[in-house]
Amino acid sequence: MVEPSSDRRVVFRGVVSLALNDGNLTFGEKRLITKLARALRLGDEEPKIIYDSIIQDNDIEEGVSLTNSEKISTYEQVLETFLIHTDKTDDELRIIAYLRKVFGLSDSEHRAILRSLDRQLEEIVHRNVRQNIRYELKGTMDRLSEIVDNIRVQK
Repeated sequence: MVEPSSDRRVVFRGVVSLALNDGNLTFGEKRLITKLARALRLGDEEPKIIYDSIIQDNDIEEGVSLTNSEKISTYEQVLETFLIHTDKTDDELRIIAYLRKVFGLSDSEHRAILRSLDRQLEEIVHRNVRQNIRYELKGTMDRLSEIVDNIRVQK
């Protein structure tokens, strides 16, 4: 049973514990955990302190509480990372579900976040596609110039 919490450290500890449950951290889980630490604005040493407390089965000191808007923002950031940068495995889905439960987000709040993300993702995906095409185009043109310089025309 997931207990709702506003404590940044408690939320982070819950997610890391959940991810470590099967004894293996996937690349996607690591990415979500890293994003969560940033979104929660944990100090540089806090993630390690929390991780060590899980491994050593120690309690942690209470952390700073999140406001409702910070909970929504954190959830949205981690959900965006999930949608764009992971394989969307069940392990990663459990992290998203855990965050929704621990933050006590309603169905309507979740749907509003998804609508907001949908609008944002359209801009992000298009921008990233343009950047990738520009990068590949530059590389292709550079390589094409090398080939053209080495071609000798016979008369």
